[in-house]
Amino acid sequence: MKSVIFIALLILPSMRMAWAWGDDPVMAATIVESTHTISGGIVKSVSRADPAKGTKSEIVVTDSRRKSIHVVITPTTTLWDSDDKAIMPDKITARARVNVIYVSTPEGINIGQSVKILK
Repeated sequence: MKSVIFIALLILPSMRMAWAWGDDPVMAATIVESTHTISGGIVKSVSRADPAKGTKSEIVVTDSRRKSIHVVITPTTTLWDSDDKAIMPDKITARARVNVIYVSTPEGINIGQSVKILK
């Protein structure tokens, strides 16, 4: 009986976390497939999060091969200006040159780790 309670106590916190992340596919995607870097990309468009619609903040960046990549901006994404100072997401605008580091999940979601605006 003690071992059943012990196992339940070990599993319960992870189950609560899984249920909380179940509503958010970005946070539910915990397995990282690969890390990518875009150097000197151009921001094609920026969309802001809208909790009423259930949308996330996202930027579309065109890389050097002219491929458009959608990158989700999460609360854990670090954002920097050209002077290496932290900025808010509203400082990222279309046509800005950026360096982006992001991870791709097996589900095909690109989650931003770092976005730096270049001069």
